[in-house]
Amino acid sequence: MSTRLRELRRRAGMTQEELARAADVATATIQKWEQARRTMMVEAARKVAKALGVSLDVLVGDAPLPRRKGNRP
Repeated sequence: MSTRLRELRRRAGMTQEELARAADVATATIQKWEQARRTMMVEAARKVAKALGVSLDVLVGDAPLPRRKGNRP
């Protein structure tokens, strides 16, 4: 899930700091999730998915990544 989180954050054009503010978590927490050094709890995953504009299924990898805007793969 760490690589999926990083990819979704980058696709959303957000820095780790911006995502942390939007999801109401510490920037260090985002960093640890992206480095797979900490497991995201369900309630935090909901906040992150909402901040990124995706479903929980997309965040955890049970659904495909949404298509990028501008017809880019």
